[in-house]
Amino acid sequence: MKAPRHILLGASHMAHLRDLPAIGVMPDTQLRALEKFMAFCAAHGLDAPTRGDFSAFAQLHELAPDTLDDLAAALAALGLGDLYCQSLHAVAQARHHRTEFNGICNGPRRSYRRAVSLAPDALPEDWQATLRELRATERFAASIVTRIESRLCMFAFSAQRHGHPVDLGNTAALKAFYADLRARSAHRNDGAPRWAYLRSAWEEFVRFARAHGLGAEVLQGLLTTYEELAQLERRQGPLKFAKLQRAGTASGLLSRAEAQLGHAQAVHLPHIRHARRNAAVAIALGIAVPSRPGDVQRNHVFGKGIFFEPERQAYRFHYIPEKTRGARADMLDIRLDPHWNRFIDALILQDEDPRYIAELRDRVIAENRPLYVNYDGSPCGYGWYSSAWHRAAQTGGHIARTLIYDELADLGEFGIQYARGVNHHISDRIPAKYRSENAIRKSYELAQRGIAARSSDDDISDLL
Repeated sequence: MKAPRHILLGASHMAHLRDLPAIGVMPDTQLRALEKFMAFCAAHGLDAPTRGDFSAFAQLHELAPDTLDDLAAALAALGLGDLYCQSLHAVAQARHHRTEFNGICNGPRRSYRRAVSLAPDALPEDWQATLRELRATERFAASIVTRIESRLCMFAFSAQRHGHPVDLGNTAALKAFYADLRARSAHRNDGAPRWAYLRSAWEEFVRFARAHGLGAEVLQGLLTTYEELAQLERRQGPLKFAKLQRAGTASGLLSRAEAQLGHAQAVHLPHIRHARRNAAVAIALGIAVPSRPGDVQRNHVFGKGIFFEPERQAYRFHYIPEKTRGARADMLDIRLDPHWNRFIDALILQDEDPRYIAELRDRVIAENRPLYVNYDGSPCGYGWYSSAWHRAAQTGGHIARTLIYDELADLGEFGIQYARGVNHHISDRIPAKYRSENAIRKSYELAQRGIAARSSDDDISDLL
């Protein structure tokens, strides 16, 4: 319900205006806009508001452009039009541009046609029932169940294409799928299949076989193939280490991201400024919190996975990663140093005056706004984060997890353990998979320098 005029004029921040002749004839819409703005000025101690103040006022109150036009008319009626109307109309135009912006594709970028898999609803009914149960019970993370379903759909396609039953116990069907998968992987990798790709398919088959209650003989057959593929994978250099050479270093990418964030502010078009800020922060925070793209989408949300600690004046990432949610409830807990505030604050402020960061921060936390949003305010799509990394490092955001190990290897075990912590790696065997040849070499060099330094410090005079 809208307050009547006498209530609006009775507010203390309207005392110096209520007796002006222009107030008596001012339309209600203009008076309400004026009263709201005068309350804002009183709360912030503003005597001579600037365009930045008008913009923050509009942003914090989520004002429509029409309301800003009403405020401009009210100020003009009070004889302040020359001072403020130009700024207000510019703010109104900017908000109109943002709300009406149609340069963002929120749907699929292209139509997809299944070429190597069946649709999930074409799987055997009992398989579909088990998949539904896995989702309902959260026995595995949602991403793992999706991957299991995807591999089953691919297997079913191959089995039917070659005239075999859709049965994980059928040797001919499994051989047909193995041949198809190997051929596709080899085609994409210069003739050499990536054994990790094949191994991961059989890993999902084993998970499904256990959940579905397939017989011991079927499970053992799947396990045998899985172990053979795992051995082949171990003898093959991980693809991520080849990508590592193209990506550069963590510190180099961070330096470029910091520069890009600074340059973004000088861009004339607001939607381009916004896009470049997003991209710069994605790389910088990907170094500080090297998360999987799924966690960026689901957990990098203010008030849910990202928190601000006033006592430290710094941010904290605190959530259970999606990949391990079904297996254990260990929290990823990273308290960022205040140095990293500039990146997160940039995405909160966008183009607003830094003086309003506290209020804008409180607002995005209360709203549970995603960290990354488009210029029109909609959440960035799932693939956006990986695309930002591809543009900066020629590979997806997963590479940041290896980059951290590689970068900090010259700090010895301390560096490896730090990388292990921010990557949320609990198992002792996982850090070894992420140590590149460069990281191992640096560790050896550090150890050898340490031994040499100690030998030169020894006092051997008592042996002479």
